[in-house]
Amino acid sequence: MNKPDDNQAGVTALSVDELRLGHDNLEFQLHSRNQVAQVAHTFASQAQRSLLLYTRDLEPEIYDQTAFLEALSQLARLHRQTRFRILIADSRHVIQQGHRLIELALRLRSFIEFRRPNPDYPESGETFLLADNAGYLHRPNANRYEGSANFNDPARVTEWRNRFMEVWERSEPDVEIRRLYL
Repeated sequence: MNKPDDNQAGVTALSVDELRLGHDNLEFQLHSRNQVAQVAHTFASQAQRSLLLYTRDLEPEIYDQTAFLEALSQLARLHRQTRFRILIADSRHVIQQGHRLIELALRLRSFIEFRRPNPDYPESGETFLLADNAGYLHRPNANRYEGSANFNDPARVTEWRNRFMEVWERSEPDVEIRRLYL
């Protein structure tokens, strides 16, 4: 049986609730929707400055969950300068089906921003969530709930943040979502 190395662990071997954003540098693997949703919720609960999400379709199984949305709402109230920026490749389906994160964004316009990536940046099929300048949740294949997370890896977060911001700066507000604001 393979023994996990010192810098990597399965989420079953630890309690995500005990990890602290910006403090615990331990990369661990995620293997289920519940594990991914738990990390996303914990990031939203602990963040104080920013959340950056790169997603294809706002994955309702993760980002349309009551615990996650309540954590975002609390984050917006407690830390007024915090921003949640979302690059979403395709919002049409989410708007048609309804998504409570979009409803929350309508109420918290200065906190949550949506943009559609510029076509010059082809979709890679991955998804990631960055919390402050410390934590990441990364899934190389957005169709699967397998990936990795770390609550304190500023170097890796900086790489993804730079890539995210490059796409963000060259992107336009999502037209589909923008119509809802009018």
